[in-house]
Amino acid sequence: MHEEFDTGSSHEMATAHIVIKCKPDSLKDVLEHLKSIEGVVEVLEIVGEYDILAKVEAESSESLKRIIKWKISHNNEKILSVTTLLCMRRPLCITVK
Repeated sequence: MHEEFDTGSSHEMATAHIVIKCKPDSLKDVLEHLKSIEGVVEVLEIVGEYDILAKVEAESSESLKRIIKWKISHNNEKILSVTTLLCMRRPLCITVK
């Protein structure tokens, strides 16, 4: 059995979290590049399969796509892969009991 509930919060902005895998010895450069991009609101170095977790916000889903595709991943030779996790407008939490 599981219980579903709405968190009561709503996002006015289109939001995504992206995880990035960098080429060896490129982490610092990619972190600095991400921090300079308008719409990137949080950047964290992480441990595991990926090197970076970034939160991106934009006025619309189209703007969000443009930021991720053209400003983050397109033609950046220091990035090996980018995985995008889009956030739902009204988050739904599921608790398994």
